[in-house]
Amino acid sequence: MAGIFLLLLWWFTSTLLGAAATVTLLDSPGENTFSLVHGEIIADLVVDPSDFKVVSIAAHCLAEDVRRVTGRTPKLRADATRGLSKNAVIIGTIGQSPLIDALIQAGKLDVGAIRGKWESFVIATVRDPRPDVRSALVIAGSDRRGTAFGVFELSEAIGVSPWVWWADVAPPHRDTLLIAPGAYSLGPPSVKYRGIFINDEDWGLQPWAAKTYEPEVGDLGPKTYARVCELLLRLKANFLWPAMHPCTRAFNLHPLNKAVADDYAIVMGSSHCEPMLRNNVTEWDTARYGGWDYENNRKALLDYWETRLRENGRFENIYTLGLRGLHDGAMPGGGTTADKVSRLQRVLGDQRDMLARDVSLKIDQVPQVFVPYKEVLPLYQNGLKLPEDVTLVWADDNHGYIRRLSTPGEQTRSGGAGVYYHVSYWGAPADYLWLCTTPPGLIWEEMTKAYDHGARTVWMLNVGDLKPAEIDLEFFLRMAWNRESWDENAQPVFLADWARRNFGPKPAAAIAAILDEYYRLNYPVRPEHLLSTPCDEKELRLRRFDRLVKKTDAILETLPPDLRDAFYELVVYPVRGSALMNQKFLSPSPALALAAHGQIQAETKFYNEQVAGGKWRHMMSANPRNQPVFQKPPARPPTTAAPAAGALSMEAEQPTRRTPQTGADWHVIAGLGGSGNSVALLPTSATVTGQAALEYDFALPKTGEVTVMVRCIPTHALYPGLKLRYAVSLDGRPPQSVDLESMEGSPQWRTNVLSAAATGITRQALTAGSHTLQLRPLDPGLVFDKIVIVPDGLTLPK
Repeated sequence: MAGIFLLLLWWFTSTLLGAAATVTLLDSPGENTFSLVHGEIIADLVVDPSDFKVVSIAAHCLAEDVRRVTGRTPKLRADATRGLSKNAVIIGTIGQSPLIDALIQAGKLDVGAIRGKWESFVIATVRDPRPDVRSALVIAGSDRRGTAFGVFELSEAIGVSPWVWWADVAPPHRDTLLIAPGAYSLGPPSVKYRGIFINDEDWGLQPWAAKTYEPEVGDLGPKTYARVCELLLRLKANFLWPAMHPCTRAFNLHPLNKAVADDYAIVMGSSHCEPMLRNNVTEWDTARYGGWDYENNRKALLDYWETRLRENGRFENIYTLGLRGLHDGAMPGGGTTADKVSRLQRVLGDQRDMLARDVSLKIDQVPQVFVPYKEVLPLYQNGLKLPEDVTLVWADDNHGYIRRLSTPGEQTRSGGAGVYYHVSYWGAPADYLWLCTTPPGLIWEEMTKAYDHGARTVWMLNVGDLKPAEIDLEFFLRMAWNRESWDENAQPVFLADWARRNFGPKPAAAIAAILDEYYRLNYPVRPEHLLSTPCDEKELRLRRFDRLVKKTDAILETLPPDLRDAFYELVVYPVRGSALMNQKFLSPSPALALAAHGQIQAETKFYNEQVAGGKWRHMMSANPRNQPVFQKPPARPPTTAAPAAGALSMEAEQPTRRTPQTGADWHVIAGLGGSGNSVALLPTSATVTGQAALEYDFALPKTGEVTVMVRCIPTHALYPGLKLRYAVSLDGRPPQSVDLESMEGSPQWRTNVLSAAATGITRQALTAGSHTLQLRPLDPGLVFDKIVIVPDGLTLPK
């Protein structure tokens, strides 16, 4: 009966709900079940040789994935004219594969749901697709990446994690692979171009590739980039900005790199500071070309850019426009703001002219991005005219808070908008290059806000060395693929699904809880910022970390041996590392602090030398950039300050009463907050009417002046013309308003991002007894975290 129920459930979801269905494995065969591996059956994988190279690559990966799961390897067949197995997986692209087109023409495959759509696919069981094949599982893509995504969808359905290679996640063994009958389509994605930027690779990915994985090249070469591209396909991503630091030779100086990217159907670009597919720091030779100076050396710059377009213009690229310094610095040339705007305007004109000459006369169909990052943003806001078809890619402030988004007018531009976002950063006010501690809850809040304001063309994530950013990287790309599938509970839901897929159902809940606590503990102060940022409740913080490590260690001991390497990479090292760093700086015992520093070195050595048999040697550094925070701790115990007794603290997401408004309601964002969750009026695209309010009842023991501190997530105003204001009122008195906006680079902004909080302060005189505090947002985009009421005479909490 259970098997019949599963078949009926599959039919219902695939027929009536379309993309809500998933590829389903069955434990026993039934009518019309497709046997991929069962008894003596091992289905062939059939790809037409006329199809795109990525289709064959994906099919090879699927064959290897089946072997990983069952120990048996399907044959990959390019000749479909004879000798196929009675069961076959037929893989191909509409309009490119005669096999797929024949099934469509014969009425055996319905592709109406995906035809002509971007990166979409259908997976369907088909009876008697041809005279020599009795049963087929057909994977058909609307384009080359759609086909590849469909193949990897099947890989994941049979139990293979996208992190099977990059994090050594071993799939559970199955003797049989039986696919429930039906048809399942997916796509197009929520965001058109979804990718990663490999950056600040000096201490991890580059030395690992050069010394361990690809020593014959001594660099990030085609072998490494092939692995990166495969990971992107497994995560349904399509876009890459390659590594570009001085330690790495430019991507295009290894001739096979661009061929690998094209074979894997990955769209290539170059970073926000590197126009026209050039990696300047290793490609611009000042002795040969002269100064990097558009005003005085314009022809050399134009020739330099045009040479790359002529070499790479036939590939699928997104072209970064603009001009900055040779390596992530300000545009040379100086002058007034007006002078800089004029110069940049001429640069854009020259770059567009060469794109029309060397790539396509239909310039509005050539994907182009402009990233108003750091000092470029004021130039855009002071009169720079950007062509309508160029995608505006807004940047965060490097610490996870998007600097601004498109105005209503900008949202109508044909080029659309995107986001360049960081989960790893080298720069002021302090680096975070070691561990990845950005909560998925923050990514959800910021990227949902971006999506709601029209940023749906490009999402680019700076992942540093890629490891150990695996969890954030995957969540960002999953969200870009299907934004609508994630709500304010994204963090716990994603972590539970992630843990179940990678480590099985039994420990999944405990692993998800560990990771949730890991993000909650590290959000208020990242491990890399402990030297410069004060912590509240140090003793409690250390106790929580101690419990977290013990729970992590206990799970490690219970996992089967083939999952321990993956668990160490993905969970144990980040948890132990962050706990030890907190012990190093918060422990009252100098001896314990020094021991913690030594243990960090030992854990890092174990990661590099023992995990996966030394596969990741040179990948992990315990002191990226040799910053003071990574050195031995000071010989003196740290000073301790928790808020003084008598202060009243209330979690913002736990009001006594809440009032929504027309078009928006209050939503608790799980996992985002200094000590709990947070609450926001969503969607941020709704106009704030003044109706929405949060109310908190409380009591004071005595009469006197109080300071009301409202702590928020340090977001920014959505776009020019808006602020980031709230109003606070006590007992119905006239409200007091506070604007929390801070300019990137200002002292207040530095304090905010290091402490993950923007705090507004008001003063009131209150009598002893019961009171009601009311909060009202006056602008969209505020995320409330905590309210603290401090009577006079007490030290204000930091």
